[in-house]
Amino acid sequence: MTTMALDPAGGGRDSAELARRHGGWYAELISAKGQETADGSTTAAMVVRYRLDGAPVIVDVGGGYGGGVTIRLKDNGIEPTSFNGATESIEKTKDGQLTFANKRAEVWWKFREALDPDQPDGSAIALPPDPELRADLCPPTWKLGAVGYCSKEKTEAAGSGT
Repeated sequence: MTTMALDPAGGGRDSAELARRHGGWYAELISAKGQETADGSTTAAMVVRYRLDGAPVIVDVGGGYGGGVTIRLKDNGIEPTSFNGATESIEKTKDGQLTFANKRAEVWWKFREALDPDQPDGSAIALPPDPELRADLCPPTWKLGAVGYCSKEKTEAAGSGT
């Protein structure tokens, strides 16, 4: 395992999602209903259960649900990396032509670039055949704004922002 990423739900209607990466190969997502991961301890336990090889752990803290998980992981000797998609990005697209409005836009675009089968040697990314993952990857669109590339998800209309 080269890394794992957690999108905590914090007890809400949404599910917590745990992604495990082995080089370019991604294992099936592990989902846990919000009620099953209502606090930092139970969510951290999910990470500890599935973590292999001392893999780095990235926790999405942008929605405010990652704080408790981060504390519990540290209590268990795991130093997670916090990810907040709203923070500033200083990166550029692969061709160096565009900047990004924030880290969320950067990550979406860079993953898009990594999936491109027309790049030299093709894409090294192998995703699991997961209908929920496919549905999650389809909605984002983009637009070019004054501050660079911006991602725009269908859920934006519901107030989640970009």
